[in-house]
Amino acid sequence: MTHTHVAFASSERLHRLTDDFIQRMRGPRPGLEPDTLEQIMTLFIDEALHAFFTAPARATGLNPGMNRVVNLTTQTISKATGMVIRRSSRKMDLRQHHAAADYMDQVRRPGSDGQTWYVAFPIHEDVADLARGLNDHVDAGNTDLARQHMTQYLHTLTNEGVHWYFERPMQLLEFGPVMRKMAAVGVETTRKASRSLVNQLIPRLENEQLSASAAYQCSMLARFDGHHG
Repeated sequence: MTHTHVAFASSERLHRLTDDFIQRMRGPRPGLEPDTLEQIMTLFIDEALHAFFTAPARATGLNPGMNRVVNLTTQTISKATGMVIRRSSRKMDLRQHHAAADYMDQVRRPGSDGQTWYVAFPIHEDVADLARGLNDHVDAGNTDLARQHMTQYLHTLTNEGVHWYFERPMQLLEFGPVMRKMAAVGVETTRKASRSLVNQLIPRLENEQLSASAAYQCSMLARFDGHHG
């Protein structure tokens, strides 16, 4: 059975690094690979920030002032998560390497073209319907309702993204109290920065920008099988 996911296309480099790491961890002689883990996690964050922040800002045609706010948000998240990545990748034992490989396999999905791979997490249909209905509200002149639903959708998307991209892997890796505390700070920084950006951005969008933003959000919805471990 397929379910609606929020997805972005993985670069060939990210897919190859991830796939090779997964295969080695499942092979006969797995070993510690802190440098590989740091590479994968850093590249993943860069591509996720592009998909969820930079690309929609470009598609929406934001003014220079709001683009600066978007850039500041991505820099804040990148700095907070980068610290966790550098520290955690050096402390992970072989069991945690296996857990990381299992997690990576859970959040990747093959595209229908047989070549593209996606990083994806599932969302409830009622949440996806908020995104799908945005342009209908704009076209009908119900822009206030469209902004309300866009804000609601993006806040929910933030919570789901934080869960799947941060909280879930931290649970699987079972870090000790020091790393859990550091990761929690990174998670909350990401959540607060994302919600703050949404609250600043959505009220300032012109109707055409609101429509372009809605179209971009819908473009990230895809149907994949529902297996996520």
